[in-house]
Amino acid sequence: MAKNPGRIDFEEFEKNIKLDVKDRKILTLLSENARTPLTQIAHEVALSRDAIDYRLKRLSATGVIQKFFALVDFAKLGYYAFHVFLTVDEDQKDLETGLHGYLADHPNVFSVIEYSDRWDYEIGILARNLLEFDRIMMDLSEKFSKLIIEKYKLEIIKKYNERYVPVLIKEKKQEIFKEQEHKEGKAAVDEKDLKLLRILAEDCRLSTYDIGKRIGMNADTVSYRMKHLVAEGIIRRFTIQVNFSAMKYHWYTFSIETKMFDRQNERKFLAFLEDNRHIMLSAKTLGGWDLLMYILVENPREFHRIVKDIKGTFSSITRNYQTFVAYKEHVFKTLPEAVN
Repeated sequence: MAKNPGRIDFEEFEKNIKLDVKDRKILTLLSENARTPLTQIAHEVALSRDAIDYRLKRLSATGVIQKFFALVDFAKLGYYAFHVFLTVDEDQKDLETGLHGYLADHPNVFSVIEYSDRWDYEIGILARNLLEFDRIMMDLSEKFSKLIIEKYKLEIIKKYNERYVPVLIKEKKQEIFKEQEHKEGKAAVDEKDLKLLRILAEDCRLSTYDIGKRIGMNADTVSYRMKHLVAEGIIRRFTIQVNFSAMKYHWYTFSIETKMFDRQNERKFLAFLEDNRHIMLSAKTLGGWDLLMYILVENPREFHRIVKDIKGTFSSITRNYQTFVAYKEHVFKTLPEAVN
């Protein structure tokens, strides 16, 4: 398996993986808290602890579960998120392959999505400020000047909701990404906190004892630091990364340019998210678009219904919109190397 596998790959639809109700309940519980003990999951799902352990190993072995990780708020560590959309020259196949490798190794890149529409790629980039982002873009443009035809840049202002697992239990509503009462701005962390975050970003189900052995501290200190990182809002929650394609889901990215987006319309949008569980992530952006949404559905009919609902609900403020069909996410990093 790749070091930082993506969550969508159209070729993964060929896998014959079946999830029953018990599997769905397990995945739902882990998406809410990936550090939930096996005994507690067993109680919730009405299976034995050994049966839960077996199912978790099977879900990991088949690639449904790709990672157990801590969801980190990069803004708390002093980073801004930028999204860059690229159109590339289809005749430059060698350069395109080189672009994949370059972005996979880039310390500031956290996601690379390939589309089958207007744009060929979307690149997620973390930077401490606009000057660092500009330097990253200058390096990319110079290295791949013969490949890149067009680019489009956005900055994430704030996220409204953020999920990493589809809502698998049908009666559950979409979870809204509510801001907790934390101090604004960058939080204070030391070297051991960052080492702890890096471990938790790769496997947050490790015991405090095993984590302590890796970074040279006792289990009680690890537990205290983890609680502190959660209390400060640096760790939003512990969740799981899953393979959407293996679970037979399709990914669409949908962007809207509005005539205006005031507080009243923002509240209306939040209410809309409550009833639309397929919108996995939505964000307010700075750039030509005002709203960016990642929508996960089981078939194109569901997506069509959601888009009609969006257009109908926000027709009075919508100036323009675009849809992109995701083919493959080449890279997804839960904690890019640049965070240090």
